[in-house]
Amino acid sequence: MDNITIPPLPTIVAQVIHFDANNPKNGAADLEKIVVSDKAISAELLRISNSAFYGRSGKVKLLREALAVLGIKATKNLVIYLSTKAMAADYKSDTFKKYLQLYPIYAALVAQTIAQETTLRAQADECFLAALLHSMGMNIMALQNKGHYSDMIDACVKNKWPLAKLEQQAYGTTHTALGKKAAEYWKLPDIFERIMEISAASDYANLLSPVEKSTYIAAVVASLLLEMPVSDEAKASAQKCYTDLGGSHHLTARHTTPDALKKIQAHPFAQLALG
Repeated sequence: MDNITIPPLPTIVAQVIHFDANNPKNGAADLEKIVVSDKAISAELLRISNSAFYGRSGKVKLLREALAVLGIKATKNLVIYLSTKAMAADYKSDTFKKYLQLYPIYAALVAQTIAQETTLRAQADECFLAALLHSMGMNIMALQNKGHYSDMIDACVKNKWPLAKLEQQAYGTTHTALGKKAAEYWKLPDIFERIMEISAASDYANLLSPVEKSTYIAAVVASLLLEMPVSDEAKASAQKCYTDLGGSHHLTARHTTPDALKKIQAHPFAQLALG
């Protein structure tokens, strides 16, 4: 791990992650003060708030109006997504597009949906953020081993090899261990040290909190939606987590259908990744 340098977290991400949207003392004006200095992100917030998804086509002219349309929590998550998405801007391979751009936002949207239909409804935005960031170790690993890491992922998919094993052999660490290290380095809230260790290969017994289980479900479902390798054991574990959270449906039958995929692809956040 000493050979891999963890980049600094963008200042705006650090500020927004620690912005407590549940604190009644923190309002939209406070969040606007953080965001307004980043012109690119401000422009994207305006563009998305004017999308057909929010029914405000062309009517939102000011950043404060965009925050009102999106809501404080959704704005916070979108700002973090836009900033972390920029970390993958130079990754040109189709493999990286799937794993580093599409997968995180698919997982986040799945986690939010799962939360809304289970006992985590009140924490839907927190579940979104946890799932969005849980695979960040892959971005860091790709940042310094671009071509080699892309080829490694392709080889694992083709030959059904465990990615973590090859990561350990090649780089002396895994993307989940690297993600945990990054959470510590970036001084993220404590929960992220465990969240960053989650992948579709995680053991059910190690998933302790409801948000960890939500993140694991999202990892499995997003992988299936993107046709990434997922074991039968992982599918069974995801169903257990879903049931633990109060889900009353068959998980994959409900959330990995063509209609479920179309719904995610139509979301403006996913459109950002597709673009």
